[in-house]
Amino acid sequence: MCFSLMHVYASTFSQSVTISAKGAGLKTIFSEIEKQTGYVVFYNKAMLENTNRVTVHATNAPLRSFLDEVFADQPLRYRIDGANIVLTRKVVVSEKVPPVWAMVIPVMIRGRITDASHNPLPGATVYVKGRKDRFAVADAKGNFAVSCEEGDVLVFSYIGYKTGEFKVGRSYTLNIILQEDQKNIKDVVITGMMVRKKESFTGATSSFTGEQLKTVSNQDIVSSLKLLDPSFVQIENNLAGSNPNVLPTIELRGQTSISSTGLRDQFSNDPNQPLFILNGFETNLQTIVDLDINLVASVTILKDAASTAIYGSRASNGVIVVETKKPLPGKLRVSYTADLRAELPDLSSYNMMNASEKLQFEKLAGAYDEVSNNPQYQVYLDTIYNAHLRNVLRGVNTYWLNKPLQTGFTQRHAVNASGGDNIFQYEVGFNYRTNSATMIGSKHNDWGVTLNLFYNSDKVRIGNMAYVSGNNMANSPYGSFTTWANANPYYEIPADNSLPYLEQIRTGYSPMNRNIVNPYYNAGLGSYDKGNGYTITDNFQVNIDVSKNFRIQGNGQVQKGMTESAAFISAMNTQYLTQADPTLRGSYTFARQSPFSYNANVSATYTQMLAQRHSITAYARAEAAENKNSANGYKAIGFPNISNGNPAFAYGYEQSGVPNVANSITRRNSFIGSVNYSYDGRYNVDLNASFDGSTAFGSNKRYQPYYSVGGSWNLHKERFVKAMGIFNNLRLRGNIGLTGNQNFGNVSESVYKYYSAINGFGQGVYLSALGAPDLKWQNTLQTSFGIDADLLKSRLKLQVNGYRKLTDPLVVAITLPSSTGLSNYPFNAGTSVVNGWEFMATAYPIFKPKMVWSVGITGALLKQHYENFNNKLAGLNKDLQKSNSLTRYKDGYSSYDLWAVVSQGIDPATGREVFLRKDGQQTFVYDATDQVRVGTTNPKAQGVLNSSFTYYGFRASVYFSYVYSKDQFNTALYNKVENITYAQLSNNQDKRALYDRWKKPGDVVPFKGIADSKQTPISSRFIQNENSISLSSLNVGYEFRDKPWLSKASLAALNLSAFTNDLFYISTIRRERGIDYPFARSVSFSLRATFK
Repeated sequence: MCFSLMHVYASTFSQSVTISAKGAGLKTIFSEIEKQTGYVVFYNKAMLENTNRVTVHATNAPLRSFLDEVFADQPLRYRIDGANIVLTRKVVVSEKVPPVWAMVIPVMIRGRITDASHNPLPGATVYVKGRKDRFAVADAKGNFAVSCEEGDVLVFSYIGYKTGEFKVGRSYTLNIILQEDQKNIKDVVITGMMVRKKESFTGATSSFTGEQLKTVSNQDIVSSLKLLDPSFVQIENNLAGSNPNVLPTIELRGQTSISSTGLRDQFSNDPNQPLFILNGFETNLQTIVDLDINLVASVTILKDAASTAIYGSRASNGVIVVETKKPLPGKLRVSYTADLRAELPDLSSYNMMNASEKLQFEKLAGAYDEVSNNPQYQVYLDTIYNAHLRNVLRGVNTYWLNKPLQTGFTQRHAVNASGGDNIFQYEVGFNYRTNSATMIGSKHNDWGVTLNLFYNSDKVRIGNMAYVSGNNMANSPYGSFTTWANANPYYEIPADNSLPYLEQIRTGYSPMNRNIVNPYYNAGLGSYDKGNGYTITDNFQVNIDVSKNFRIQGNGQVQKGMTESAAFISAMNTQYLTQADPTLRGSYTFARQSPFSYNANVSATYTQMLAQRHSITAYARAEAAENKNSANGYKAIGFPNISNGNPAFAYGYEQSGVPNVANSITRRNSFIGSVNYSYDGRYNVDLNASFDGSTAFGSNKRYQPYYSVGGSWNLHKERFVKAMGIFNNLRLRGNIGLTGNQNFGNVSESVYKYYSAINGFGQGVYLSALGAPDLKWQNTLQTSFGIDADLLKSRLKLQVNGYRKLTDPLVVAITLPSSTGLSNYPFNAGTSVVNGWEFMATAYPIFKPKMVWSVGITGALLKQHYENFNNKLAGLNKDLQKSNSLTRYKDGYSSYDLWAVVSQGIDPATGREVFLRKDGQQTFVYDATDQVRVGTTNPKAQGVLNSSFTYYGFRASVYFSYVYSKDQFNTALYNKVENITYAQLSNNQDKRALYDRWKKPGDVVPFKGIADSKQTPISSRFIQNENSISLSSLNVGYEFRDKPWLSKASLAALNLSAFTNDLFYISTIRRERGIDYPFARSVSFSLRATFK
């Protein structure tokens, strides 16, 4: 017989006791020990005969010391085995006194206790419920034997596993399988520095296990988190689509910075990106995206000041803490995981004309009208039109959009082996992923090797985690997807793709003067854009338990990396066909970046329980880190026609160009203190402080203090709440604190560059960037409050959070007067205010031991605006206006706002657009000074609808993403319906350019005259309000255990899962999604085999 027990990590056991007794029996002492520590004392009732009564007084005494005193004059001895205290006699019991086991032995139960991988659990305990005199301890092979009576209930327990029960009916041989419990992740908060009990924590956090992440996606952490927590938002990249070589843009509770290239260099991160912590150390987004999701044990999102203030100057955008799995003791465990995915290009958003429609549009738009009134040219144009018409009539209708695309295929294979005993554990793993994406030739492959070693003793724990990872990538030689979307459908695919043009037309002054490039031609020239890189990381940790209350921990990390990229454009590319000088045809661009960093910290933790009600935890830490970055590169110009891109064959550098080299060193240090106080498990207070120093800011303002103060109230522990009988958990929490942001380039120091030319006096230097030594740190004052509730026997779970983020001062870049020759000077100006709400709710209509059905909804909304600019950014706003940007930085407005001139629509009489001036007057004349806020890209609400179902080994889940009331600038309307110049008539266009444009007086249509080829300014007509819903994830899986065929295959378990992601996207507006690279739908499959 075999039965499985659900897996739950054990609580932390107390190592101290406070007991005062005079003449007490051992049974009384044992009961008090169990009550205070959580340990279980195992003994035979007969053992207590002839024992001595005890008089003892102990206050916060170490458990071992207390037991030594209690058993000093007793005929018994003890040993601590895991969470158990096992008693044995010091002397041999006389055979005349039969043991209790012999008095009642109607049933003898034998068996073996193992984990889910069928590895023995030595030291696991078995006892009869209510009869602690009847117990057994599993031997080194997990075997046990225990005597009991029919009807008794056996209890099985082991540290880190759920305690289970089994009712005895007759004599059995049992195979007991205990499974690791992941539920503890819901009960603790992993901050990356320490682990805190959630019930006494005052911050807003979300925690997810690796298994939860894999119910959404089998690809990467980011793809899963965006569906599991509403505060974690991945901004849609409509240009890059599903390009695997473009990193996602992520925001956590909105923006705190003005994202400007002037404040960033090649070594800095997005100033609105959250901080990523991997196994206790800062890491970058590329590492997180490439990390094998099968290695992840848990991810914790820290959202507010109480949870992030310990990270001080790096925490304004929140913190994502990732912990990978650690090896467990036991015999060698080997597992294999395969994650497979097929990507299908999603072209459903494209609304392009067919061949007949395109030719009709060209005719109406005047493409075949000779503007110079030369009859000879008109005859030639008629000939061209007739040739195109013949193609249409004989059925030519080429769908160019799918020509550079394929069904992409991704596969990841991972092998992991781990084992060891209670003293030494080891783990080694290897994973490799190949990703041939949807555009032919584009790929992003990555690999990783892990070696983890851990040593444990009574007082000291030492661990070393080494990880080597790498990747290689390539962009598609087919170029931008726009090239293929623009291709006219009445052209056939040429039989010979060595010809550069589909058609060449020369007709004097006609708008049809053009060279129609064959998109296949450039794709076949051997051009490339590729790169590769690696990272070597070694983390070392040592923990020393000085006493039961005091721990010292030291951590160190050394990391070395390298990335290279090379892009070659053939000399035969069509962009060079008009270049007369052959030494200027073709180019090769190379770049290399080599980062090196170290991080070291030492910390101390002190815990104390006073009078069984007052719990105090204090934490202090000192940290220092240095990052060195070096970069070099060059661009070579001019290659022979048959060159394969070897830079040795280049004719030289580009005009006035030289190789470039950049070096950067940034240092930071911090001193951190944290204190948590909890009274009776009901009232909790958190105090955090950090004193940070960094070279990222002004040399005169190197250090800045940060802090947070928070409180929480566990209402479910109050009598009046217990009396309601409704709440399993009810917690109120709130906090306030100051955090910072240093995701900027080197803005505090002046940068000098060497002149490329030299003279008799040597090589000169010039000032290229002026530093700001008095630049203040960009700080964010965060206020947060929330409520957590479990209702109706945990059938309903709710979490609601509200927050406010005040960033003061902002760091912005301005252009200095032209006389200085300098731009992007950093200075402090203005403040940013973000107010937001988020909620998560899950209900369980069915909640049975073998069947669970849940439905849930998450949502988030926020509003952001600027204050106190006082027109300091007038120059920046003027530049944005000139560049046709939709963004402005003004007091009272948001970074999400869209600015344009208000349009009153198209005049039915003339087909011209009518604009609304600021004074309320209507006009045909566009004036950029009439621009006002016409919308916002920040939705009123967005989130996820989800449901999951489990039945025995079967599981299924579904996630729908929704966006409510978000304004979009519709680029398809602006670029492919209007704003079509004569030069762009050779490109295919959106169908609405033919059917929805004005053609004759009286037409009531949304777009101006079809023959109007003048430049169209951006107006509110192109800003549309969108509501959307998409099927983001659908997962079905089954886990096989305890099957005879598994044993024959030497398998302990087999897990199969199937996914589909981004299956459909429904929107209230028609816009193109994926401009330079299309989006994709995906179907995935995962297999995980655990061997015996």
